[in-house]
Amino acid sequence: MPRDYHILSLDDAEKMVRAAVEHVKAQGLPPMAVVVVDRAGEILSGSRMDTVHPRYFNAAHRKAYSGAIFERSTPGMNEMWSRQQGEGHKGPSDWNDSMLTTLPGGLCVTNDEDGRPQVVGGIGVAGDEEADEVAIAVIAVQALGQHFHYK
Repeated sequence: MPRDYHILSLDDAEKMVRAAVEHVKAQGLPPMAVVVVDRAGEILSGSRMDTVHPRYFNAAHRKAYSGAIFERSTPGMNEMWSRQQGEGHKGPSDWNDSMLTTLPGGLCVTNDEDGRPQVVGGIGVAGDEEADEVAIAVIAVQALGQHFHYK
């Protein structure tokens, strides 16, 4: 039976993780953790490079989860949080979800294959402060081709 919505497949998720890890290695960047989740924030694929502390994998998962659930990048969540602070909110603690984070390095992944962009998941990259986690996440999304985008 055909689906009327897009998904992020396991093959897509593994391709994203591979692209991110290969980029980190090729650029000689410090090791990272990369996690790709589906639209519901559940892990499809992930990798913790050698010597990376497990907490970075957890951070990458939270970043990917936040991107998928809030349908925006984690920097975009910071902008939303700033607006909410002006209205008296306390930020992420008011969102009632301990998985949410505003740490940079999380992106929402969309697919516009049929002309309508649909959220299909998220990606999170976490590691040493020397590397641009967002840029690595962007490279991973771009590895999927023309119909996949990030926000």
